[in-house]
Amino acid sequence: MKTNTYNRKKENSKRILIAGATGYLGKHVVKAFKKQGHYIRALARDDMRLEPIRSYIDEAWIGEVTDPATLRGICDGMDYVFSSVGITKQKDGLRYLDVDYRGNRNLMKEARKSQVSTFMYISVFNGEKLKNLNGVEAKERFASELKTSGLNYVIVRPNGFFSDMEEILEMARKGKVSLFGKGVFLINPIHGADLAAFCCEEIGGKNLELDIGGPQTLNQKQIAHQALSLIHISE
Repeated sequence: MKTNTYNRKKENSKRILIAGATGYLGKHVVKAFKKQGHYIRALARDDMRLEPIRSYIDEAWIGEVTDPATLRGICDGMDYVFSSVGITKQKDGLRYLDVDYRGNRNLMKEARKSQVSTFMYISVFNGEKLKNLNGVEAKERFASELKTSGLNYVIVRPNGFFSDMEEILEMARKGKVSLFGKGVFLINPIHGADLAAFCCEEIGGKNLELDIGGPQTLNQKQIAHQALSLIHISE
């Protein structure tokens, strides 16, 4: 279901559907594309969740990626589709396969019907090697289908977000941080605004798979020590 249009389409701008617009990355992406003068149609389950980005969107579409009936025509008139749709934890009876895979698949079907130019999708760094994890398997299952869909695609695989570090901070507040294995797993998380800028640059690409991370690489032990130090200083 569409709601009212907020701003007129600027001349020569692209028309972009942002799915996942109310999430951490989605909010940054909406702002980045709008600052470039593009027309933004934002998908959300609840209109109220769009309030933080209301001034950046031209059109709201209220629907559920898991309910195809609410998505009919969502890509009509769009040049590009951007999707960062996914769940961080299985809850409310929804599984990773329901949202990360089938939800994005529903969007892809609409994109094909409307013949959009490019579908950009956010997956996970080294996703092909981490399919033993349910969440990653669902994302990569969709990515595989996107590559054979007939649509131009850009699959972006970031190596974590700064926001992912919140869980480590929460453990640090409790006085102990649990790590995988020996804590030597490396990560170079990227800020959402930086990744959004990268997506703006690459949205017009054709059949690309792109890895990206932030400028600083740390292992889990280093991140844990920094988190514990920050908590100690703040106390």
